[in-house]
Amino acid sequence: MLGVEWLLDAPAPPYTFVLPEWDIADPLGPLFEVWFGRYGDNPAAAELRSRFARVAESHTIGADAPVPAFDGLITPIGLTRLDLEYDSDDSASMIVLVDAANPADLMLLWTARAAGHHVLPWPVTHADRVHAMAEQWLRAALREDALGRSVRGDGRDLGPTIEVITGHRPVPGDLAVLLRDMGITALPGSSVTYALPRRGRHPFLTASVREFSVPLAPEQRTLALPMPPVGPARWRPDRHYAGIVAAHVTFTEVRGPHPDRTLLVPNLRSLSTLLDAQPANLAEPFHRPVRGGRVCGVLADSGTDEVRLRLLDNADILDGLFRGSGWRPRQEVNGRKVAELAERLGGTGSAAGCEPAVWQVLYAASKSADGLVHDRLVGLAQKHRENWPGPLSAPDGRTGYATNVVLALQQRGLLEPLAPLHCPECGGFTTVPAPRLEADMDCSHCGRRFPLGYLLGSSPRRFDWHYRLSDGITRNLMAETRPVMAAAAILACYHQQLFPADLLPTAGGTTMTCQLGVGFRFPDGPREVDLVVVLDDGPQPVVVIGEVKGGLSTQPGDLINQDDLDVLTAIQAHLRNLGVECYILAAVLRDRLEPTEQDALKRLCTSPPITLNDHQGFMHPVLPIVLTGTDLTQPLFSNGHLHRGARHGLPGLARETCRRNL
Repeated sequence: MLGVEWLLDAPAPPYTFVLPEWDIADPLGPLFEVWFGRYGDNPAAAELRSRFARVAESHTIGADAPVPAFDGLITPIGLTRLDLEYDSDDSASMIVLVDAANPADLMLLWTARAAGHHVLPWPVTHADRVHAMAEQWLRAALREDALGRSVRGDGRDLGPTIEVITGHRPVPGDLAVLLRDMGITALPGSSVTYALPRRGRHPFLTASVREFSVPLAPEQRTLALPMPPVGPARWRPDRHYAGIVAAHVTFTEVRGPHPDRTLLVPNLRSLSTLLDAQPANLAEPFHRPVRGGRVCGVLADSGTDEVRLRLLDNADILDGLFRGSGWRPRQEVNGRKVAELAERLGGTGSAAGCEPAVWQVLYAASKSADGLVHDRLVGLAQKHRENWPGPLSAPDGRTGYATNVVLALQQRGLLEPLAPLHCPECGGFTTVPAPRLEADMDCSHCGRRFPLGYLLGSSPRRFDWHYRLSDGITRNLMAETRPVMAAAAILACYHQQLFPADLLPTAGGTTMTCQLGVGFRFPDGPREVDLVVVLDDGPQPVVVIGEVKGGLSTQPGDLINQDDLDVLTAIQAHLRNLGVECYILAAVLRDRLEPTEQDALKRLCTSPPITLNDHQGFMHPVLPIVLTGTDLTQPLFSNGHLHRGARHGLPGLARETCRRNL
């Protein structure tokens, strides 16, 4: 989109411009900024203001003076829409009630105008300053037939009508009197509808959309994405400059990234500073997170035809979320080991954590120093498959499931092959890892040396490779990894993304950000949280913090206690105070909770907080997400999966888990 300042450079601009100014202490100052526009303090903004001021009439609004109507005059905000074609049958005239000190009201005013409506702000304080201007605005709307008309259900004609966006306030008496005296009926409402263009396109969406995939190696720190063509460039008459476009990048799936890095940044404006500024020859670039991706400024005639993005460290995102808390969140060494094992099993979004057969094969292999033959491992996978595979699996997938589980573990290097060797002289038996096999081998018992082929051929039994657990993987590590992976897989099922209108690519994976084993430095000592997940579940990102117990006993170390929940509650309160929704997750691998665990979790349900943002039009209690072994071992879409009973995303998931387990 070409910047509109070129309209100011015409020898005789066809418009009359006005530059409103006001005292910084004016109580309506924040409203004027949104209503008329205010240039910033950086050098680029100062240059733009200077160019506007050269062709504009300056008008100062006194601190207690009435607000002028500026009829027929173009303000700095008005300049930004001069080059847009946007007309709609759905556009309406409306009045928005605004508390100038309330950012939410100012955003509502901005949204109503950006949605294509003809908008008049009405301040809830100092309304006398806009009374005369509002009367003039309404008379012009009546003359131009810009107001709606309504007929009541009993047939009575209500005459001209106007929507009054109240923000859940009553219509002020002075406004009600003004509308009544002018014969206009007020239609109060609390939300803004979006006007769909009848002619042209919405000014901030283009038809330049491109779907593609690009390779991503684990060691990469930057990613180059192809930029779609943006149509014929419009050139400034006096110089070669095509302006900038907002490149909106949405990720539908990320496979094989480095476990410590991510392309996704939670959609919080406070985290924009984590993103690289992309100068693109502009004095004032922009680069910010959006839901499911990023937006960055790119020259419309970019010679490289690409957008370059930097991968971010998960640790930096954690730092940004907890900036100012002094808690210094860091992934612990043990958490890193858990994350590495989870990555080898397919990543934190993988369903491997929920498959009993996977873990029974690994546990059995860990108990045998000499390893187990392939057929024995397949038999174990078949015996412990439970409800796997899921109901949507093809017939071939069902019959070959056990074999495929073992092959997948071998392919990922979790089961290493051993050669069973029998000495023909002393009869000694030993197993040798495949990488250590040589053309000639020494017997570990008698020391005799034989060719490898002779050892294999003279074996008293048929040669079969044995498989044991790879080095570095212990039973304790598996016990910690399994329930954490399974809990993350449950959350991945409810991970939602937002795509542009009419573009709904199928997401085969998850782009949620997940950190395992995160340590916090609280005033009373260090504490570790097993799971910190950032995902999309509505307009704003949601953080889930979890305590996960993998032990099957009822010893104190394997129970969720009040101290664990106090830590999670403190983190939840901190994030919610920053406007970030946060859910507590508590999971055990046992089939049921112990009474002490139930009591502690029920206390979280007695007076839970309410969701910060409405979810699909509803407000919900922020209940804990409570998972047991039964929940953590179900295939997706099976009758026992939480997906069957939960609705409304994470709020519904939390409610369903509490219903089942509490």
